[in-house]
Amino acid sequence: MTIKTSQHTQELALMAVFASAARVAVMRVFMLDPTREYYQRQIEGATGLPIRAIQRELERFTAIELLYRRVEGNRTYYKVDVLFPLFPELRSMILKMATAVERLRGQLAVDDAVLLALFDEAEGRALAVTAAGKRMGRIDPGPFALDVLPVVAFARALAEKSESVEPFLARGVDLLGRREDVIWRRIEAAGYSVDKGKGVP
Repeated sequence: MTIKTSQHTQELALMAVFASAARVAVMRVFMLDPTREYYQRQIEGATGLPIRAIQRELERFTAIELLYRRVEGNRTYYKVDVLFPLFPELRSMILKMATAVERLRGQLAVDDAVLLALFDEAEGRALAVTAAGKRMGRIDPGPFALDVLPVVAFARALAEKSESVEPFLARGVDLLGRREDVIWRRIEAAGYSVDKGKGVP
């Protein structure tokens, strides 16, 4: 890529991001959790935008190569290209404009040890559940208290309906929305229905 082409790509990226509130809303989804891929309905649920507006913004981001697109059956998935030249700056800007809860979510989302994260707004506490044998990196929880439990300890506390996890499950929200892990089947089997946090796909 030549310098001129690179500069042109960066100019297009800046115009694509800052020209509308809808663009910023769609960008926020990808920048808060850049490790996941999303389909259009997930973005619709997270942003509250009409599906046509989402499609338009996804087309723009794909055209400037900020997003990858993958089709599986009748569903199209999008994922941010973390090697995009302006990715670090764009993510930094989104995190700076984010709420304290969103900043915490953004940190937990990129830590590969974290399986799930719950937030109890009433107590101002978050709970991160980590994969077996993995240690979480350094997290700045901001104004919140952050509890960390390995998945085995969490499963035990869940089975015992321990007070260490009960508030998060009874009145907390899911900060990451990653419901694929088997631990969510255990949460549901224990009779809990945890809502996703605001803006979480």
